[in-house]
Amino acid sequence: MEINEIITAISIKLNQTFGDNYSNYIDDVPQGFQAPAFLIMFLSLENIRQIGNRWRVSTLFNVQYFPSNGRSDASNHSLKVQQALAEITLLNGTVMLGTGATSEIVDGIAHNMIHFNFYLQEVEAKDFMESLEQHSILKG
Repeated sequence: MEINEIITAISIKLNQTFGDNYSNYIDDVPQGFQAPAFLIMFLSLENIRQIGNRWRVSTLFNVQYFPSNGRSDASNHSLKVQQALAEITLLNGTVMLGTGATSEIVDGIAHNMIHFNFYLQEVEAKDFMESLEQHSILKG
């Protein structure tokens, strides 16, 4: 699993929910962009060791909404963004649930923080025999 897979799934879900009238940007907004637009930013990753060579990975994303109609538009979209990102589907078909969603309006821009958590399993490398010869003596 890669972080870019989650970012792609977020972008697809935003496009499905809000349509083509919104631009989706990743990591940085270009100069001279047109609102309304979304900016998807990866903020943090936390690995927590679990029993049985497993890791619980918690990621945090900030999906910013740049409104075209001021603060009230940003406020209205915050709830819609949280509802849309409650569940995303990766390109491989894996469904991920968004958890711990919070929103805040700062300088007229909606900041929607949401966690996507998943588990990773460590796979131990196994040494296999290269060849096996068997000699049998039969009596008969």
